[in-house]
Amino acid sequence: MKFMIERYARLGIITAKLLLLAIGSSGQGGPKALIYPSHLPYSFGNVVWWNNDELRALLKEHIPGLGDEIAPTSAEEGRVRAALKILLKEKGIVAEIQSVEPSEFSLTAERAPGAPGPAIVFTVLSPKILISKVIISDSPTDLASGLNQKLQLREGHDYSGGQDWLIHSNIQEELTSKGYLDPVVDLAHDAPRKERDHYVVNLLISVKAGPQYHISSITADGGPLLTGRDLSSFFTEKAGDVAGAGPFGRLAGELRAFYWHQGYAGVAINGPATLEQSHALVSYHLNVVPGPVYHLRSLSITKLNQEQEGSVRQQLGMKPGDIFDQTAVNALYHKLAASPSLAAYGFTFSPQIDKGSASADLTLDFYKVSDASSVTVH
Repeated sequence: MKFMIERYARLGIITAKLLLLAIGSSGQGGPKALIYPSHLPYSFGNVVWWNNDELRALLKEHIPGLGDEIAPTSAEEGRVRAALKILLKEKGIVAEIQSVEPSEFSLTAERAPGAPGPAIVFTVLSPKILISKVIISDSPTDLASGLNQKLQLREGHDYSGGQDWLIHSNIQEELTSKGYLDPVVDLAHDAPRKERDHYVVNLLISVKAGPQYHISSITADGGPLLTGRDLSSFFTEKAGDVAGAGPFGRLAGELRAFYWHQGYAGVAINGPATLEQSHALVSYHLNVVPGPVYHLRSLSITKLNQEQEGSVRQQLGMKPGDIFDQTAVNALYHKLAASPSLAAYGFTFSPQIDKGSASADLTLDFYKVSDASSVTVH
């Protein structure tokens, strides 16, 4: 038995939602009400006749006092839409413009690396702007075919500059998985061309991959609960290999579940790559910073009768005052399926983490699966 991790791995990894809430919540009491911003940045989804700086400068000429943020109101957005229509009409284009405000969730949700921040996005709905060709330059020969095959699937679809970061991220991920750990990827589009009732652009992608890295060393420290343990049997790569997406395999996830089960709700697990660029070598070291042990301060269960609630509390196996075991919530999903009185139910959950007192308030909000479409996710 590998230091009991298999035992806890059977509980599964807790959902990303719980991790996000655990990291992002702090302070006393319940969740803080979100105050929607009075002003937000604005961006352009597919106004391809100008670059971003040119378009902003033109808009500011047409709209006195326009800054880099606007109020999310119909009047303010309407002024920008009207100015965009005028600018396009000067090019002989009669356009329909849409503005979309960010959701409340996007204002607080954790974003993927490189993803744009919340903004009011102005998009040309009509005429359509489509991707004609995806043209990739400078790609390594061992990746060119795969990249071309994947990216050519975008041809014929709507162009959206807001998705450039995702294309960029996917290319970076592909390069990283093949050992190109220090690439430079640039995205652009060429001038729009009219074809029948729509416009097309070519998506231009420059990929400067840099050297292919090899692994010089891999080490891992399992933290205070696993001091001195040899974790190398979990590694999926070894010294001398071409670097891949990461050498630790499932180790980070298994360690997180292990520490969560012991009450370390704020455990941080890091395994960064250290590049030696002059020799195209990379070393990895994984370490665990457990933080304090958290305890369950309160438990609320909603929308069940008294008998069902009692059953849930028993199956959860965690009561106020106990160590806060995040994996127990995930395990509860599986237990409900085998419970005759609860098999038709699902639940959402909202843990509020108080870092100051190392405690957690947990709410399980139940619903009938047949009514899932009406459930609000917190």
